Amino acid sequence: MYRFNLPRLLLLPFLAASLGAQQDHTPADLGVVVDHTSFAMQGGIYLDVNLLVPRNSFTFIQEAEGYKADVMFQVALIQGDAVPYGPDRWIRTYRVADQTQAANSARIPDISSFQVLPGEYTLRVDILDINSNRKQQIEESLDLKLFEAERLDLSEITIASVIKQVETEGVFTKYGYDVVPNADRTFGSDAPMLYYFFEIYNLSGKGYYILATEVRSLTGKTIQDFDRKSKKMPGTSAVEWGGFSTSGLRAGIYDLYIKVKDQNTGSSSEQTKKFYIYREGGQKTSQTTVSSYIGLGEDQLDEIYELVSLIMTADEQRLFERSDVEGKRRVLDTFWDRRDPDPGSVGNEFKDEFYQRVQIANRDFSSRTSKGWETDRGRILIKYGTPNNIDQVASSLNEKPFETWFYYEIEGGVEFVFVDKSGFGDFELVHSTARNEIYDIEWQRWLR
Repeated sequence: MYRFNLPRLLLLPFLAASLGAQQDHTPADLGVVVDHTSFAMQGGIYLDVNLLVPRNSFTFIQEAEGYKADVMFQVALIQGDAVPYGPDRWIRTYRVADQTQAANSARIPDISSFQVLPGEYTLRVDILDINSNRKQQIEESLDLKLFEAERLDLSEITIASVIKQVETEGVFTKYGYDVVPNADRTFGSDAPMLYYFFEIYNLSGKGYYILATEVRSLTGKTIQDFDRKSKKMPGTSAVEWGGFSTSGLRAGIYDLYIKVKDQNTGSSSEQTKKFYIYREGGQKTSQTTVSSYIGLGEDQLDEIYELVSLIMTADEQRLFERSDVEGKRRVLDTFWDRRDPDPGSVGNEFKDEFYQRVQIANRDFSSRTSKGWETDRGRILIKYGTPNNIDQVASSLNEKPFETWFYYEIEGGVEFVFVDKSGFGDFELVHSTARNEIYDIEWQRWLR
């Protein structure tokens, strides 16, 4: 358990002025990838900000012996115009013997850590290639919440490329082990071993807990199910780490699913973390979904289709349903290729966005009987994206609860009305002004 320190309050102008003396930096994509993991600590949250730095993105200049690149990093958490945490700033000097070595594809991990109060922040990471004055800036919204104080809970999962015991403590050391993060969470033939690290909080303290680890598809199907482990509790908290080879996984996006159950109390807690598999010859390098359906059986293709059909045209649906196995593979490949906004890039942003929406739907709208993407609200979110505005009306003595979602840029402005007919939180679509959706001008009858 980490001890909490109160934040220092800085102003945003200082953050901008502190990153090098010159302010006319050239914006550039230096290829740095950022991930983050949060852990419980006394009174707040311990946040690791993990970076993966491609050395060949930077400008090397000759020195007395070899070449060097100087890179400045700066990480901060921002709220409005204030910087309550940070900036954490440091400089790395990368040295190589010659330009050939500088051009190789080495990716170097780095880390910055904060002790923070719960709240909504903007994580901002600035990377300055000092020798060329090029700067990359990364911003991400964070909603950091306290972990459970009494009920069994798990930290977020760190996906790592290496976990090893060490005698000397360094920036990656946790409990005597170096946990070297893999910020882009991508694995392949050249890096098949995936390691993971997390903490367990609020165990009953005596007896055993059960640890279950699975690899799941984005639709929640179990791809690999590792043996359950029964472990003796070292106290009311524990640290877990492990690893497995990804060599048997096809290219695509997967969820690492972890569940811990306290045998004494029967209480349980779970966490998931997305990771990516890249195979040579695939269309994507990281944070991508399946690049080829070769080798998938008809049942697997039908499972993928069940989800993807949410955004297919009627003609594409009919073509898939009438095709044999090979034809179904071609239909899926063609479906994504047609919608790729930048075919020349290593990626399909439309495809990535689709599966991100699926993840949000599963997170926000899942129930005991349905996955989030199978619900009406999940379907609308996946098909149309996040609404511009949501009006929520709670239940009353005379009316059931309902929500109205507004999209201002679609078809000149449309709305979707969802009613909790059963009273158990399952909101059904009862009316919409969008084309090809249910239209019921008397939808308010469902409120009674």
